[in-house]
Amino acid sequence: MKHLLKKRKVYMWIGIVILIGIFSIIYFVFRSEMNNATAKQKAIPSKVFASKFGDIEYLLKGEGPTILISHGVTGGIDQGIGLSSAYIEQNYRFLYISRFGYLKSSMPRDASVKMQAEAYSELLDYLGIKKVFIVGNSAGGPSAMNFAVDYPEKCEGLILISSVVPISATTTKVSSPPDIVFKSDFIYWLTTKIAGKSLMKMFVPSAIITKMNKSEIETVKNNIFAASFPISRRSEGVIFDNKISTPSIEAKSFEFERIKLPTLIVHAVDDPAPPYEGAKKISGIIPDVGLFSIPDGGHLLLGHEEEVKNAISKFIIKIDGNSRGAFRTKGLVI
Repeated sequence: MKHLLKKRKVYMWIGIVILIGIFSIIYFVFRSEMNNATAKQKAIPSKVFASKFGDIEYLLKGEGPTILISHGVTGGIDQGIGLSSAYIEQNYRFLYISRFGYLKSSMPRDASVKMQAEAYSELLDYLGIKKVFIVGNSAGGPSAMNFAVDYPEKCEGLILISSVVPISATTTKVSSPPDIVFKSDFIYWLTTKIAGKSLMKMFVPSAIITKMNKSEIETVKNNIFAASFPISRRSEGVIFDNKISTPSIEAKSFEFERIKLPTLIVHAVDDPAPPYEGAKKISGIIPDVGLFSIPDGGHLLLGHEEEVKNAISKFIIKIDGNSRGAFRTKGLVI
C-alpha cells in the first residue's frame, strides 16, 4: 500500500513539473511576442499633441495632398500605417493618429465621436494644415463622418474603407469578446492562439477561409491579432468603439445626408461585418458619393488591394486636380 502511495506521489510531482514546464514555455512565447510588439511600436517616431481632450498621438509623414487616417478597432498609429501601405498609393502626405484610448492617446471623460472629430480639427490647426482627405476604416468611420459634417472647410473628401454602417433589424450582428479579454494581454493573446481561426470569421468569410492554406491563414491572423499586441495599450479605445463609436452609426441616428463633401465608399459585398447592405444604403443618401463595390475579400478586402489603391487614387486626383471646380461622384463607376 505504501509503495502504491509513493508511486502515485511520484506521478503527481512528475505531472506538476510537466505542467510548470508547459506553462513556462507558453509564458515565454507570450512575453517574447509582447516584447517584440512593444519594440515595433517604440520604433515609430510618433509625437504627442496636448489637446483639450488630452494627449493625441500622431505621425506626419510623406509629401503631397494630406490624408488623415482614422484607424479601425484594436488599432493605433501602427494599424494606420499598415492600412495606408495596403490600400493607398504612397505619393501623399499621411497624418496618422491614434484615436481616443489607443496607444499614447488619452481617453477623455464622456468621450464621443464628435469630440474625436474636434480633436482632429484641433490637431490640424496645431500643425498648420488647412485641408485633408480623411480615411475612415472600420470603427474609424464614425469619427471620420463626423469630421466631414462638422468641419467641411477642413475636409477635401471622405473615404470610407469597410466602414461601420447602419444595420437593419434582420442583420446578424457579430458579437465582440467580453471586455475582460481586451484588458488582459495574456487572456487576449491566449484567446487569439486558441480560437484565432474562429475569430477570423469576424473579418473573413468562411468561404474564403476554407480556400486558404495554413500559411495564408497564419499571415491573416498575424495581420489581425498579432498587430494589436499588446492589447492593454488599446483596451480603452476598443471598449469605446464597441460601446460608443460603432453603435452611433449602427443605430441609424447619424444623418448621412449632412455629408456634403465628395465621398468614396469602398466595401466588399461579402463583408461579415459591417454589412454591404448598409454601405449600399448610405450611398443612396449621401448627395455626392461613389460606391466602389468589391465582389469578395471580406472586411480586409483580401486580394483586391491594388484595385482599392487605384480607386482611391482616381478619387483623390479628380478632387485635388479639380479642387477649384465642382466634382460629382454620384453614380461613379471606378
